[in-house]
Amino acid sequence: MKAKTRFMKMFYKLPEDARSELVFDFIANPMTLNVVAIEVRNDTPLGKKILKILGYEDDKNG
Repeated sequence: MKAKTRFMKMFYKLPEDARSELVFDFIANPMTLNVVAIEVRNDTPLGKKILKILGYEDDKNG
């Protein structure tokens, strides 16, 4: 399973309130998981970096 898919599954399982409260501190630039999800969904370079930092990597089996 792709890293993006695994992250988005986790994201959608969270309560909506938690998505806007939980903060990811990316190199002194805090952002909510809502913002992280937008970056990941849009396949931005920042989104790809965040996935890697969070430990989401594409499975070798697809």
